Amino acid sequence: MPKVSVILPIYNVEKYLRKCLDSVINQTLKDIEIICVNDCSTDGCENIISEYAKKDGRIKIINNEKNFGIGFSRNIGISESSGEYISFIDSDDYIEKDYIEILYNTAIKNEADIVFTNNINIVRDKIIKPYYHNRINIWKKKFKKNEIWREGISDFNVDTPQKENTPEYPLVIVWNKIFKKNFIKKNNLEFQNYIVSEDTEFFYKYLLYSPKKFYNNDAKYYYVQRKTSLVHSIEKDNRTVSDALSVFKNIYTIYKEKKMELLKDANYYNFNSFLFIFNNYNADNKNEFYKKCHDLMKELNVEIDKDKHPFEAYSCQIMKTNEDYNIYLEKVERIKKKVFSVAWWIPSITLREKYKKYNLNKIAKKKFDEEIN
Repeated sequence: MPKVSVILPIYNVEKYLRKCLDSVINQTLKDIEIICVNDCSTDGCENIISEYAKKDGRIKIINNEKNFGIGFSRNIGISESSGEYISFIDSDDYIEKDYIEILYNTAIKNEADIVFTNNINIVRDKIIKPYYHNRINIWKKKFKKNEIWREGISDFNVDTPQKENTPEYPLVIVWNKIFKKNFIKKNNLEFQNYIVSEDTEFFYKYLLYSPKKFYNNDAKYYYVQRKTSLVHSIEKDNRTVSDALSVFKNIYTIYKEKKMELLKDANYYNFNSFLFIFNNYNADNKNEFYKKCHDLMKELNVEIDKDKHPFEAYSCQIMKTNEDYNIYLEKVERIKKKVFSVAWWIPSITLREKYKKYNLNKIAKKKFDEEIN
């Protein structure tokens, strides 16, 4: 049994695939299998995979009969894997040579169900810089008397406050983590076939079963941002609308059924993840998207704890009670624009984020008293 199965869903990433494969086959942890799920690529990906498989017997090729999408391709990879742990790597990204070994050692040492890193770096036009959640240098200074910034246990759950900018906060993406395969199988966890947020739904379902979570920020992941990536395509793709709404409803429903006591807290993270998609969707039918958002929030009667998360609670309430997108823009986006315009001048990222959060919440509390209560 390999220690780790690395699953690479592959679709039309010819320009980036060699760098990704090189970073995986040259890992310091050699006892791995590399499962390449070719999702009917129409470029040269299939030839590249075959070339690498001839040189490295750890590579297993699966050619999908039709284009299933990244979610189902990951499921296929899971079903064909034999490793103790699973690592999902996006095939246009790459990893540091000791990435898997670092995460695996932490997992084995602690009998973890999931281990993640926040040491994510953005690669754009050959320029590498920390991802906006990568606060490694800040944490080094903050926790200089101990090594908590580097490695530790994560007590994060949807009801734990103030975790967003700490080492133990696990982002809802799946490609910065390794997962225990037995945990996935035991709890019947799988990805849905969405073009957006499929990893968001997978992660929040994973949390439902109380996994043992740890982090090790020595592991470095390189996230390549490109204009033709799936993330950028959500700006115009109409499937974004139905997928984002489905993911939100699925997470809401499963928490209502299995962890009702955590529903309001889950709604906060669920709504935030949902807003990322909504705010980045720029097609001409944005008004129609908003109308469907309003209908869903009203149907589910979504509530967020206004004492814990005033601005998100206010935003959700406005979306739920107002069908007109222009009202949402006036009541919510105008507040954000005002606060962000001042925050832009604050040189420190940490202070800038604190300023935004404090003032958005302050204004939202006042609005709640004036408009809603």
